[in-house]
Amino acid sequence: MDSRKYVEVNIDGITYKFREDVYYSADGLWVAVDGKSARVGVGDHLYRSISPHLAFIELRLPGTEIRQGKEMGNFDLVKVDISIPSPVTGVIEEINEELLSNLWLLDSDPYGEGWLALFHLTDWTIDRQNLLDVNAYRTMLEARCE
Repeated sequence: MDSRKYVEVNIDGITYKFREDVYYSADGLWVAVDGKSARVGVGDHLYRSISPHLAFIELRLPGTEIRQGKEMGNFDLVKVDISIPSPVTGVIEEINEELLSNLWLLDSDPYGEGWLALFHLTDWTIDRQNLLDVNAYRTMLEARCE
């Protein structure tokens, strides 16, 4: 059973679910921090925006150092590629190979088994200043949709 807490928000008639205990980038990625590691994934709102056209996901390989805001991979949609900007600075320790071969995990468990990459953080104090908690993220999405 999933013991995580979520906030549900209705935007334009669609109910989105946001995990309370993670940070969000303005691009819609979530970041779950555990010490010097951070797991990064695709939030519910972003996933629903791209899912009808998502063909596959490409991610940088483990060992790749990435700065916050720089490309960590791509969402390959049917007719266009969309860059995935890293929400954190660090070194990719692991990518979710299971997700890359089974995109259904983004739909069935976006905040759990549907994670993208695990990072070793190198600049969390500064990165944190550019991320949003669940309430700020919800407010930002609601403002965008007005």
